[in-house]
Amino acid sequence: MSAKPSKRHYENNPFFIASSGITLLFNLAQGVAIMLIILSVLGLFGNAFSPPPDPNARELTSADFMNTFSGWTTTEWLMLGAASLIIGLAIIMISALFTGVSAYTSARLAQNEDVRIRTAFAESFDKLWGFIWLQIIVFVKVLLWSLLFIIPGIIMAVRYSLANVAFFDDTQNLRGNDAIKESLRLTKGAWITTYASTALFNMLTFFAISSVVSTGANAVLYRQLQEHSDKKPAAHWLSWLTLVLPFALISLIIFGLIAIAIVVGLLGQKTI
Repeated sequence: MSAKPSKRHYENNPFFIASSGITLLFNLAQGVAIMLIILSVLGLFGNAFSPPPDPNARELTSADFMNTFSGWTTTEWLMLGAASLIIGLAIIMISALFTGVSAYTSARLAQNEDVRIRTAFAESFDKLWGFIWLQIIVFVKVLLWSLLFIIPGIIMAVRYSLANVAFFDDTQNLRGNDAIKESLRLTKGAWITTYASTALFNMLTFFAISSVVSTGANAVLYRQLQEHSDKKPAAHWLSWLTLVLPFALISLIIFGLIAIAIVVGLLGQKTI
């Protein structure tokens, strides 16, 4: 009787999860990695070189919109609606296609398989409508959870974050809500580690290469959470710091603004 293969080490340090994932991405999926880098650079340049607002431009009011559209005929309104629908659908499809490429790559990397960019696009395109349906389900679920004071929505968004990878895992063939259930199973007891594995590196890089980070980190997370689904080690202290840090910074900024307002108010009273 052959011995069962031993489980690999469970890494709970979010920095090492992200760095190992990025290394894995560039080793086994260079084409996808280069594409994600190019998209990140284009996004940065697009934001950096956007034209500044014209100081002489007048802000449009509701009256301006009413005057513009009040004379439109029914045909013109239908054409506007059809054009908006086509453009919106095109944006959704393109976004889902590239997100699918990332998720497919993560699923293959989790199995230590080489990924060709042509294959990744082909697989993403073949399963595009099912993948879009998964995105809709996740969006609705997160939206409903967010109605409970936002924080549950943030937590559940993390719990659902591996559903895309599960969707492209050909060893399970999960679709729709089944992929979401698999993500919930994997991240049970490990959502803080899951969150910090992408958030920490994104903070350190100012979110400049977020798609690269998430693709690699999700591969490592998906693999080790499957191997250790029965019991996951506690979250690393760095994961807790990553979780608390944004709230601490926001609180510090708020208290700082309040303190400045109080000081300005006191100085104003003294001058009077």
